[in-house]
Amino acid sequence: MQKVEGSNPSVRIWNFGQLVQWQNIRLTSGRSQVQSLHCPLIMYLVKLLAKKEVAEKTTAFFFEKPKGFKFVPGQFIEIYLAKTLTHEFSIASSPKEKELMIATRMRPSAFKKSLNKLKIGNQAKIGGPFGQFVLHKNKKIPAVFLAGGIGITPFRSMIKDHLNRKITLFYSNRREKDATFLEELKTLQNRNFKLTPLMTKKNGKHIDQKMIKDNVNGWQKTIYYAVGSTGFVQSMVNMLSEMKMKPEQIKTENFSGY
Repeated sequence: MQKVEGSNPSVRIWNFGQLVQWQNIRLTSGRSQVQSLHCPLIMYLVKLLAKKEVAEKTTAFFFEKPKGFKFVPGQFIEIYLAKTLTHEFSIASSPKEKELMIATRMRPSAFKKSLNKLKIGNQAKIGGPFGQFVLHKNKKIPAVFLAGGIGITPFRSMIKDHLNRKITLFYSNRREKDATFLEELKTLQNRNFKLTPLMTKKNGKHIDQKMIKDNVNGWQKTIYYAVGSTGFVQSMVNMLSEMKMKPEQIKTENFSGY
């Protein structure tokens, strides 16, 4: 990764006016709030270190982490492959891991075709980190994660970094072979972290009120995080609203274009 002040193209500083325009774009994408407007946006040129299939038609890409690059689990980056080929991705790696890892369903879009063509050692531009979809600070309040499909990515980062926090993950996929990071998540279970995987095509089970009430102690005073497709997230919000959860107990992030 190169980072040199001045005219080097590997680093690009956006001024305040440009960052305002950037924020307008971000807010229409369904993501959470972006990086503070008081901070300039630095773009890094990073190498692709590795890539591997982590579920059916799902690939994880490992990029070098820029020196001094700091993020909070749950935040995301933007990857630029060309002027018109950009995409946002939750950071799936934890801050303690050496690489920046993202994972995505491999669809036949122009961006993902270009991303998949990257060879080990090739470079890409990234910007960020962005977002405020992060774990609440009060460790005494449990967290429930509601993940639909590839919506697991920000949760992996949070779980890996907070294994001492009370977290219950409900992870919904159509089939087990679609469930990204499932085997790894099983190994991370401990007295604090509890995993409940659901395979909707296998047994028709979906995340519902009874499942939460049966598996979460103190479910009334928990903070809920939902990530996945727009339809999945909306169904989770509707369910939680029916459970009389307050708006401040519900945090969401929609994934679109996957």
